[in-house]
Amino acid sequence: MSIFKQAKMDIARLIHEGENLDPLDSEDVDRWMQASYESLGFHRVQQERFEQYCRLSYDSTSMRLYVGVWMLKQSLIGADGALNGDIPATISPYHA
Repeated sequence: MSIFKQAKMDIARLIHEGENLDPLDSEDVDRWMQASYESLGFHRVQQERFEQYCRLSYDSTSMRLYVGVWMLKQSLIGADGALNGDIPATISPYHA
């Protein structure tokens, strides 16, 4: 299995996990944030955005989780688009 395929599988797992996290469990949220940040290592810009909008944000934990899951989903769409030569359209998570 390629590193890229493994990264996509890890991100898919983190999306599912993030959608089911309890925002009141700060230890699990912190662990998820770190793992999600690390999973985006193949794309430095996305990783930096995740850092800014999720890990360092002063938004509520629920909003940080929502945005984080959205960003992970966008990274999968972008990864699939990159494989197909397409540039995916993105929609702001605040307007979803």
